[in-house]
Amino acid sequence: MTTNSDEQLMISLVEEGSLESFEELLNRYEKPLLIYIIRLIADYHQAQDLCQETFHLIYKNRASFDPRLRFSTWAYRIATNLCLNELKSKTHTLEVFLEDTKLSKRSSHLPTHNSIPPVSPEEKLIKKDLEEKIMDLVKALPEKLRSTFVLSEYQGLTHREIANTLEIPIGTVKSRLHQSFKQLFTLIEKRGLTNELH
Repeated sequence: MTTNSDEQLMISLVEEGSLESFEELLNRYEKPLLIYIIRLIADYHQAQDLCQETFHLIYKNRASFDPRLRFSTWAYRIATNLCLNELKSKTHTLEVFLEDTKLSKRSSHLPTHNSIPPVSPEEKLIKKDLEEKIMDLVKALPEKLRSTFVLSEYQGLTHREIANTLEIPIGTVKSRLHQSFKQLFTLIEKRGLTNELH
């Protein structure tokens, strides 16, 4: 049985009012969108509300979906706008949470080999401690750099997808990523974490 793409499900929702299609999209994207929102908002219960609101807006504005765009890009744009609006209404500092101890989602795509010895509990604790320190540095980045960094490094979006999500030029995406890495490395050096990265 062929699995429908996200875009096909949206077309089915728009043209046929298929609630089954909407439920499938919900099943596919509820967890990744919730994780993304948590990383931006740093409040689990509030993130749940914003995630629910994201899907409410997806359904409410389904007729405005452009089938030429990827559904994921559209969904993340809605979630991002909700998060930014929420952050602008408060004075608290934006924090970024990790779901696990991976510094980058991309690390999960690295090949594994049986010849690599298992990581000891001590090494895992050291790695987790370093990643938590770096997370503290990430949340110190300016809002625009932070959101771009999170979409790239934690959500694994391409430059084009980030540009569509944040509605900015690709050149701006590249510039913000460059600035975010530059500022992070400066903060890493100031915190004396350089040696721990090796």
